[in-house]
Amino acid sequence: MCRLLNKQGDLEKKEASRSGSSSPSFFRRNFFSITALLIGLLCKSLSTHNLDRPIPIEAVPLWQTSELHWVVRYFVGYLFGKFVPVGQLVKCPITVDWTNVQEADEAKSCINPVRAILDKADEFVDLNALFDVQVIDIERSVGGDNSPVHMTLLKKKASSDAATTTTNNDSKAPLILYMHGGGFTVRGGRGALAAQIFGYLHQIGETDDDVNDSANSFMDDAVWAGVDYRLAPEHQYPSATEDCLLALNYLVNDMNLGRGGIHVSGISAGATLAMEVTLKSMDMNIDSFYVDEPKVPLPSKDGTWSLDSGSFRRYSYSRMPPVDWLEWSLKAYTGMETNHEVESTLPYGMITTDVDITGGSIDAANWKRSFDESNATQLPRLFLVTANGDPLKDGGVYFKHIYEEVIKQVEAETPNSTERQPQIKYVETTSGHTGHYIFELPIFEDTMKEWYAEMKRAHSRKLNIGL
Repeated sequence: MCRLLNKQGDLEKKEASRSGSSSPSFFRRNFFSITALLIGLLCKSLSTHNLDRPIPIEAVPLWQTSELHWVVRYFVGYLFGKFVPVGQLVKCPITVDWTNVQEADEAKSCINPVRAILDKADEFVDLNALFDVQVIDIERSVGGDNSPVHMTLLKKKASSDAATTTTNNDSKAPLILYMHGGGFTVRGGRGALAAQIFGYLHQIGETDDDVNDSANSFMDDAVWAGVDYRLAPEHQYPSATEDCLLALNYLVNDMNLGRGGIHVSGISAGATLAMEVTLKSMDMNIDSFYVDEPKVPLPSKDGTWSLDSGSFRRYSYSRMPPVDWLEWSLKAYTGMETNHEVESTLPYGMITTDVDITGGSIDAANWKRSFDESNATQLPRLFLVTANGDPLKDGGVYFKHIYEEVIKQVEAETPNSTERQPQIKYVETTSGHTGHYIFELPIFEDTMKEWYAEMKRAHSRKLNIGL
């Protein structure tokens, strides 16, 4: 009897042992499937982040956007907001009575910490170690704002005993006007990207056999002029445009710069400014303009503008830059009050404004009129960059079509001319907004080489005709 009981107990223990071992075996067999499921859920959670309004049905989580560079798709796209926390600004007030000290201080206490983070990031690049630097302030002759326009001029680093201020040689060299990004509300890429672009242009010049046969490269005395234009919401459109136009006029007419070529450039919001500044400065014979991922609201039939587009809808989960901040900065720049009751029901991209922040530069007729009224013999060559993964991509593509139409109209009026209008250099990247400066360096370098070649042609042309 005892033997039977013992055998029965042994059998029960073996059964218990088998059933106990089935659980870990299940997880071992399905480890990769379970891991993939958890990663997928995590990615989906990260992709949606803190959007609190209706999401366009076309929106695709970052990890599912196959057209994106893998680094952005799986890593940087999620971490961008940690390093560039512009999304925090959406909680800050837009319409502020800046004459009311308490109200102004409360607004600044919300906005300035984010600006300080971006300014601090720029300090990692020591411009004085890389270039000869000259800082100038331009006084405003009109308007109620008495603050000067702050501008930083960069030149190739000279010997220690050489002068660091602009000289007569500079007037025969290219002038590059640069407008930083930041949604018109912060200063993004003011120093770091300026150093990367201007530094690489000089690097190309040092290996250019044609110019190295002479005493100096035409880039040796080139002047890079970065404009610290006024920011929103303290200053609304067209304050930033006015500052950039004032800066360009001062550089050309007061400092006598740019006789070897004038080139206008900008990134993101600065690219939008580059479009308008070029349009409104055609009488200066602008040679080229570099428009990198511009912020271009598209026109509606009712005479308003919005950021709504195919790319804005598809990339609504983007953090570089976040769509809620893009709309917040548009409202800040155009002076729109926030109507929470109405906006809470609108999908992202559908907020409209009565202000065209491009200053008419997405209308072909304005370009044609400006060209006809100038003494320019050819249109400025456009270097345009857009990016997959960027909500603003379609705005840049829209401008490409506009400028193509301008080229067609100008050429139609001079069918027998041997001098064709310069064609557009268009680049499409895969690493999100401004990501190609880090993750697609060959594309950046190829674009700079072609821009350098255009500067070289313009320099030769203008010196030959004695401008």
